[in-house]
Amino acid sequence: MARHRMLLGALAAGAAILASARLAAAQPAPAAPCDPTGVEAIEQIHAESIHTRRLLADAVLAAGLFSLAGGGALIVPAGDDRAWRFAGVNTAIFGAVNTVVSLLARRGIAREERTWESVEARAARRTPQGLIRARMHAVIDERRESAAHAVNLGLGCAYLGVAGTVVLASQLGVEHPDRWLASGAAIGVQALFLVAVDSIGLWRSGHYHGRLVEGLAPTVSVLPAPSGMETRVGVGATF
Repeated sequence: MARHRMLLGALAAGAAILASARLAAAQPAPAAPCDPTGVEAIEQIHAESIHTRRLLADAVLAAGLFSLAGGGALIVPAGDDRAWRFAGVNTAIFGAVNTVVSLLARRGIAREERTWESVEARAARRTPQGLIRARMHAVIDERRESAAHAVNLGLGCAYLGVAGTVVLASQLGVEHPDRWLASGAAIGVQALFLVAVDSIGLWRSGHYHGRLVEGLAPTVSVLPAPSGMETRVGVGATF
């Protein structure tokens, strides 16, 4: 009976983790207003991006805390059962890492939001050159987010591979197969969550990057100079 309760607790923790990811994907973002000047449109895109980033960070934080609690529940009451202990240790390790990563992400999001919403930045965006610089900053920021999610997605897939290998080994005559199976199942649940979150994050950053680069185009100008003709290459924007 105790094992059944532990299994139900583990399944509930896994369901809560996956539900957190689905919440982050399904949460609607505010609709962008009509803005003929382009300033408010860029600000709205950035606000939507920050909103969804924070939702993903909150989902990872919730998953980390659930995993820490669930891992502890599997370790302490079933200390005499090595299989449950192995599952609990793996779950708690992922929970600790996810908690730290999410807190760092939330700190970075808050810093980006403070910088973007500062009086100086808001005033600069009201000038043509300042608006272009702000837009380019947002484009680079989204590309950086895409790269980070792509790397993490690769790690998540690697974790899935490890989980599958461990589960397979448990069926091929290794010693203590129940410990291998429990460890593989615990790693697999965490890996599925990470793959879901980073897939959402990769899609999200690509979506906002596409919206931000609309209207940006390279420009080439040839200007007279004392030593002859000077060619300049830059980026212009149409709003």
